[in-house]
Amino acid sequence: MTSAHQLALNEEIVRELYTCIQANRADRFEALVSTEHVDHSNGRHGPAGFAAAVANLHYAYSNFRIELETVVAADDLVVIQWHETGLHTGQFFNLKPTNQPFEARGLNMYRLAHGKIVDSWIAVDPKTFRAQQLAQATLRDAT
Repeated sequence: MTSAHQLALNEEIVRELYTCIQANRADRFEALVSTEHVDHSNGRHGPAGFAAAVANLHYAYSNFRIELETVVAADDLVVIQWHETGLHTGQFFNLKPTNQPFEARGLNMYRLAHGKIVDSWIAVDPKTFRAQQLAQATLRDAT
């Protein structure tokens, strides 16, 4: 059983992670993300992989904002329900810029050990994908 103090510390680490994501502070990820970190959803590893994923978000979405709606800590896990917004002005994987507002909701789960994030998983609301597909179809139809 994880102590209340450790639960609070784990939650604080993950909240700080989101502060760094919001500010695109790659220099802070080493303090929060283990070199052994595995992103089980995207296949990235360690602080550098985390920094690359965050840089990609900031490149694709100007005015990128992420809001934490719910935070739950239990044992060595912290789960975040989040809401992202921005303007789609850059390439995001295979999605061409639409110059339209972007919005996504989802859940991330983090496992922590020794004061750092060692595992992460992401689940994005399927409505987000449908909205992206519609925006891409609209972009194709306009050209």
